[in-house]
Amino acid sequence: MKTIKRIVFTGGPCSGKTTFTSRAQQVFEERGYRVIIDHESATDLISGGISPATMGMYEFQKYCIDLQLKKEEICYKAAQEIEGEKVLIFIDRGIFDDMAYVGREDFEKIIADFGMKVDEINDRYDMVVHLVTAAKGKEEAYTFANNAARYETVEEARKMDDMALMSWDSHPNRVIIGNENVFEIKMIKAIQSVFEYLGEGTPVERFDKYLIEVNEEVLEKFRSEANYSTSHIIQHYLKSENGYERRIRSRERDSDTMYTYSEANYLSSNERIKTDRVLTEREYKDYFHQIDHDLNVIDKMRYSFIKKDLFYKLDVFDFDTSKGILSIDRPSDGRKVEIPEYVTVIKDVTGDRNYKNYYLAKSQKY
Repeated sequence: MKTIKRIVFTGGPCSGKTTFTSRAQQVFEERGYRVIIDHESATDLISGGISPATMGMYEFQKYCIDLQLKKEEICYKAAQEIEGEKVLIFIDRGIFDDMAYVGREDFEKIIADFGMKVDEINDRYDMVVHLVTAAKGKEEAYTFANNAARYETVEEARKMDDMALMSWDSHPNRVIIGNENVFEIKMIKAIQSVFEYLGEGTPVERFDKYLIEVNEEVLEKFRSEANYSTSHIIQHYLKSENGYERRIRSRERDSDTMYTYSEANYLSSNERIKTDRVLTEREYKDYFHQIDHDLNVIDKMRYSFIKKDLFYKLDVFDFDTSKGILSIDRPSDGRKVEIPEYVTVIKDVTGDRNYKNYYLAKSQKY
């Protein structure tokens, strides 16, 4: 029986929503979900030349809500028709977010024009994930770099975050993800909260890693596991004048290709912020002239499955297909990691940076 869940992610400006979109799509698709992304309507309008500056905030929000409603309807209709039993619709800001910009009284007037009432809005969404803006406690990370439509100051961002918190305070399934010393932890907690809501306690990005022997017999065993999936990943590292680690990636799965851009930079000697965003194919190709040819391309096949609530993924790189890196979820309940009996481990490489993609792009050897 098909299940469709509509999950809003909200929060003030520069809270990590763009990165959350990219991470969530990849993580949940690898675990057997079909994922639909409903991008922020306000950004779509502003980027296209329709903005509060040209018509006033009240009129702008009327256009914004009109577009939101149409997009949400299209996404839900597509979710009903798309193949797969488990479908997630991630919505970048829901209808209640518009109230933060005009106040409750004007908001009620606007939605009345669409035949809606305030007490009906929560029923549109199954879960709300609020990501707190970096302007609250992580001011050094507040940036305009990943959203050309962003215009709010730090003070305005805090206010918008407060208004979003107030607007969604009646939703029965809301979680609030605060800022962390390490941005990666914030993203892990956000994605983990969705797993928990779905009734799956799967840890995210806490893997034990092993270099293993690979042959056709091992791959055939992988293919026979439950929830098996495979994807082809190509990753290019880009030139960087500021020392940031920049890359573009294409991931092909079931004839669908997802393109992403990632950038990692350091706020201090021990704190890294990694941001991701989804690209169109044209945007992806526009980066080709920035490729750093001193680093080799990462070209790998990823084989994954779920067993006893743990996620297994095997990356086999084109430079040596006789070996591969097997990553296994580290159980949060203290259980010992179970390595499949048909797998021959060469060595444990957990925490060894030489087996990270960036260093493999340099060495082209295990």
